[in-house]
Amino acid sequence: MESAQTPRPKRVAVVGTGMAGLATAHLLHQDSEKRYQVTLIEKKDQISLSAESIQIPSSDPQGQPVWADVPMRAFAGGFYNNLARMYDYLGVKYHEQPFLFSFTRVPSRQQPLSPTSCTSLLSPSSACIPGPQMVYASNFHQLPPIPRTSELLQWCMEAVYAILCYVWFTFCCFFIAPHGEDLQNGQLSESFDHYLRRVRIPEHYAENYLLPLISSVCTCSHQELLNFPASDVLEYKRRTHRQQHYVVSSGVQCVQPKLLEGVDLRLGVNLTQVVPEDQGVRIEYSTLTETEKSTISNSELFDLVVLAVSPDVAAALYPAVHAPLSAIPTTSVETIAHTDESMIQPMLQATSTPSSAGKPAAHTPASSKNAKTQRIHLLSNGTITEAVHEQSNSILVSTNPLFAVDQSKIIRSASFTRVLRSPLSRLLVNSIFQRRDGTNDTSAGKTWRNGDQGVYLAGGWCWDGMVLLEGCIVSAMRVANELGVTVPWNQRS
Repeated sequence: MESAQTPRPKRVAVVGTGMAGLATAHLLHQDSEKRYQVTLIEKKDQISLSAESIQIPSSDPQGQPVWADVPMRAFAGGFYNNLARMYDYLGVKYHEQPFLFSFTRVPSRQQPLSPTSCTSLLSPSSACIPGPQMVYASNFHQLPPIPRTSELLQWCMEAVYAILCYVWFTFCCFFIAPHGEDLQNGQLSESFDHYLRRVRIPEHYAENYLLPLISSVCTCSHQELLNFPASDVLEYKRRTHRQQHYVVSSGVQCVQPKLLEGVDLRLGVNLTQVVPEDQGVRIEYSTLTETEKSTISNSELFDLVVLAVSPDVAAALYPAVHAPLSAIPTTSVETIAHTDESMIQPMLQATSTPSSAGKPAAHTPASSKNAKTQRIHLLSNGTITEAVHEQSNSILVSTNPLFAVDQSKIIRSASFTRVLRSPLSRLLVNSIFQRRDGTNDTSAGKTWRNGDQGVYLAGGWCWDGMVLLEGCIVSAMRVANELGVTVPWNQRS
């Protein structure tokens, strides 16, 4: 009799195996009341969270190999509170990671070059790539080296200028609020571009330091960053100010098995449509045959579906959200892991220190007192910034490369979709996740809200903030809360 009275678990399909999909599937699967039977669906043949990460052999013959996350998965205290709590709950080890940033301005409209097209790359006076005009240590954890390509007086003047501008920008972030929305007058929230002009941030500082640094975090062009809501950037700056940076000691690939434990995982499933019905939500998909020469179309009925994918993908799969999600801007980002140092030799020479000379810092599960500084070189042409992260064993990871990389030295290359922000997309996203007043009516005149028709959205873009890993965790927690599932890392003291 008891078994007859026990309701069957609701079948939930979570689509996407990025951080949002993995966290959502984990939360619903570990529900203490066992109310949900979770199926995690991925189009690729591997988990997407660390699909492009690379394993790096240890320089110590007796040491364990380490992982380089591609794209970079560093996080800062103050902003990534929920991500850090989840890592602590899962027992994921992470350590403080100081950074040394070099800023280099390359000629505008620079065309991609091959490494052989420069005749004197090793020279600081190279006509192709100048040395960095400034070097900055994260949180001023060390006195940065004076770039050897700069004269001392010129460097000192530029350093004083950059520091004064930084102090003014920091003051503005804390004490000059951006303009908010005024929907009655049709006014959207203030853009970052408008805010910088309003508070009179010098153009030279913005173009050479501020935009390159923040755009490397967002992996987008300078103009795309300027189109962001000012509130995004200011909130990120306020919450990360004077906070330490961290990286997962063994790479984010070690997070996957912890989040996947016990979850039904299906790889190689190409979802084509999400169709709400009276009995639930039907998903239509195709899979390859065993010979991989043809595809098989199929459909399956679930009680609930969570689309943990980018907005352009969700818009294509689910017609109810096509209009609002199609207005959310996205871009494609290229990342290359390689060993081609030819284009950054001036930066390597200019930023070399006793702790960074030779091989780049290895990832070690150590405290910040023992953690070696990782060098990140920012090369900007005034429109877009290439970020080059040094990894162990002389491996470099370039994001948004400005120059061609020697094909023989490429370890792995990948492209991924980056969701962007704008005042309009902020308004649309906030309206989607605004709670209804006691009704799920989606009739005429009612816009679709998250959870309507049994369909939920999750992802780094599904919150009011920068599109980063913290948004993935917040959106996963929102799905869990709306389905009555306790978030375990919120219960820890």
